[in-house]
Amino acid sequence: MRSRLPVLRERRRYMAFEVEAEGEILPKDLMSEIHASQFSLFGDLGAGHNRLKLISFDGRRGLLRFGHCREMETRAALACIHSVRGVRAALHTKGISGTIKSAREKYLPRLSKICAESDGRRIELKDVSGCIIRTHGVKVDLCPDDRNVNMGSDTRFLGLTSFDLSGGHEDADGTADGL
Repeated sequence: MRSRLPVLRERRRYMAFEVEAEGEILPKDLMSEIHASQFSLFGDLGAGHNRLKLISFDGRRGLLRFGHCREMETRAALACIHSVRGVRAALHTKGISGTIKSAREKYLPRLSKICAESDGRRIELKDVSGCIIRTHGVKVDLCPDDRNVNMGSDTRFLGLTSFDLSGGHEDADGTADGL
């Protein structure tokens, strides 16, 4: 089957959400509950136009794809869910984006997965300490333990290089502490 030309495809948006539940929720149970909520609110025709799809769900946070003109309907369908398979649950929208990558970067932080206990990706130095969020070659994005380090800027992460962390390298900026 041939795919449609990009001009003819319906545009999509991605909604990041968080689930507060009293127990464990499986992705297929959550999706069936979202579909049931959507069908009860908008009927077969309205639900068919939205074309919801669960992109990812880790038990607490998830990403949902929907049609670009159907933001309010999708929010309403998520707000009407109060239980999933008998487990009391509430879904909260974190944000909406046009691409999966930007939705994950903005609204689904990986900080809960990356900590000292999980894989040892922590930095403990004299002036700064925190969890490594991601690395790009020699660049390191760090979420500091002390929130006052990046006070005054609108960023959540510190941008460091591996030279900053090693200190005293020939390509470093020449400061004694390497930061």
